[in-house]
Parts: sequence; structure tokens; C-alpha cells
Amino acid sequence: MSEKSKRELKRKEKIKEENIKKLDEQIKANKIISKDYKKKMNKRTIFNFLTIFTIVLYLFCLNISSIYTDTNIFLLTLKCFSILLAIISIIYFELAYRKDNERLFLYGIEILVLGIATLFSNYIYYIYFNSFNKIITCFTLVFIIYYLVKIFIARRNMRKKYYNEQNDIKEIIKK
Repeated sequence: MSEKSKRELKRKEKIKEENIKKLDEQIKANKIISKDYKKKMNKRTIFNFLTIFTIVLYLFCLNISSIYTDTNIFLLTLKCFSILLAIISIIYFELAYRKDNERLFLYGIEILVLGIATLFSNYIYYIYFNSFNKIITCFTLVFIIYYLVKIFIARRNMRKKYYNEQNDIKEIIKK
């Protein structure tokens, strides 16, 4: 090989190495989630944790009030709370329909399930009076597990969506 072709080969190899380094830097930059998107993820996570806290507090108060209040007053309170939760879920359904928002619809379903659990707890109180507190505690644990799984799946899906949005392969294929 001539001296000129050797230099040309070295120059091409050097350009390839530089291009590979640039691509590696771009890949690393794409793997880092932006601060705005992290804020959005954290906001949704905090909202779900606040929802868990509110539901746990609600069920804890039901549990405590079942011990310290009169039976008739407690059953009336359960009926009022179940009606209130049903009204709140209907409001969420209406808002979800008007705004065409799936997330509001899911919140409405979650509140409706809590309302139905409250409604059934009225009858559970009659039938299983001695183990009512244990059953309410089980309801609480089910809601906690549900929301923790929901938080995990939502964060995973948001990360996946972010990485798919940052992926340039679709643009390269179009070109």
C-alpha cells in the first residue's frame, strides 16, 4: 500500500471513531430523563401517595368509629359516606366524559369501588360484627397494594413512553 492510502485509511478510521463517540454521547444523553419529565412523574407519584394516605385515613377512621360510636350512628355514617363517595365518583365520570380524560375516569372507578366497599361494610358490620375491624384492615391492605402496584406500573410506563419519544429510529427510517 502506498503512503497516501495508509493515511486515508487512518483518517477514515479516526472519523469512524469520532462518530461512534458522538453516538455514544447521544445515547447517554437520551437515557437521562429530563427534569421536567421527572417533575411530571414525581407529581403523579405524589398524588397517588396522597390518595393512598387519604384512603387509609378514611378506612382507619371507619375502623375506630366502629369501636367507639353507637351502632345506629355508625351505620348511618356508613350510608352517608357511601352516598357521598357515589356522588363524587359520578362527578369524576362526568368530568372525564366532558374532557375525554381516561385518568379522571379511572379515579372515578377507584372512588366508586371505595364507595361500594363502604356500602358493603354496612352489611359486613351486621353479619360479621366480631371481625369487622379485621375486614376493614384487609380492605385497607388491598387498597394499599393496589396503589403501590399502580404507582410502579405508571412510573414504568412513563419512562417507557419518554424513551420511545426520545428514540430517533423512526425518524431515521423515514429518511
